[in-house]
Amino acid sequence: MVESDKDQKTEDASEKRIEEARKEGQLAVSREMSTWFIFVAILIIVAWFAPLLGVRTVTGLRIFLERPEQLSLEGGGLQDVLAAVFSHVTLSAALVFGVLLLMSVIGTLIQTGFYVNPARIKMEPSKVFGLQGLKKLFSMDSIMELVKSFTKLVVLGYLAFKVLKPIYEDVPLSVNYSIYDTLTYLHDKAIYLIAILMILITVIAVADMLYVRWKYFKGLRMTKQEVKDEHKQMEGDPFIKSRLRRIRLEKSRQRMMSKVPEANVVITNPTHYAVALKYDPKEMVAPILLAKGPDLVAKRIREMAEEHDVPLVSNPPLARVLYDTVELDQPINPEHYRAVAEVISYVYKLKGKK
Repeated sequence: MVESDKDQKTEDASEKRIEEARKEGQLAVSREMSTWFIFVAILIIVAWFAPLLGVRTVTGLRIFLERPEQLSLEGGGLQDVLAAVFSHVTLSAALVFGVLLLMSVIGTLIQTGFYVNPARIKMEPSKVFGLQGLKKLFSMDSIMELVKSFTKLVVLGYLAFKVLKPIYEDVPLSVNYSIYDTLTYLHDKAIYLIAILMILITVIAVADMLYVRWKYFKGLRMTKQEVKDEHKQMEGDPFIKSRLRRIRLEKSRQRMMSKVPEANVVITNPTHYAVALKYDPKEMVAPILLAKGPDLVAKRIREMAEEHDVPLVSNPPLARVLYDTVELDQPINPEHYRAVAEVISYVYKLKGKK
């Protein structure tokens, strides 16, 4: 049944589905890409900061290494030297940890953007120590991560051994060089080692990132029914929208019909269209269209007019043009004044009005 459900998830995840997954803490994060940024931080530290920090630290320790007999133990001389060395070491450690932390944050932000979910930070013992935690610990994903980590460790260890072996063989010769030459040699070899490891880490990180994103979006795929349901939620159920539209139309029609008794005349087609007009020369510049409609609506307008003794005048061209060009509760256009005036004059004559 589970496999059947997975087979039905053939549609790509919608933006709404991805956003919901993000709110729940489901993010496509590659651990290997985070490791790559850590290696970048190490390369920056070794290539640019290590020489400066190394020189300053060695300078502070020179008196211990080269001329310990000149070290004065009186007047706080030893304390001053130790304080200077401690400040150098503290600055070096702070700089190293600062760079590592910065690159770690950048590596996460690049993959996830700015994301904070306090609910994911809560400590739930049942998920860690309970059955759910054990299932997660021995899940296939966890086993695969363990296998990947072990394989990566073996490969990186082998490369490190191949690079460090010549250095180990050159250690006996280092006694013939000054401490600065030895440090320069080790610095160059360290950069070379990190560069070699970076090549492999880059390949692993790119492959892992592509795999993680593929797996992530595959897990968010939707069935055709889920896509339809989501579309209904976002756009509204077509049946409900149609029903609401009919209700609004019916209420609008009822309001329109309630104004027909106020009309002075209803101009008809005579059966296909009907237009109800009202004119009060004391309050209006031009006649106002109170109601209009075709076919069944026109029939209902005529019936309402007959029930309330509103005159019906058959004028098909005028009825049609008024229906097409004038909106409800709006005055007629100036070009129709003459034709409508003739109709209203005719109605007034029927009623004996001036």
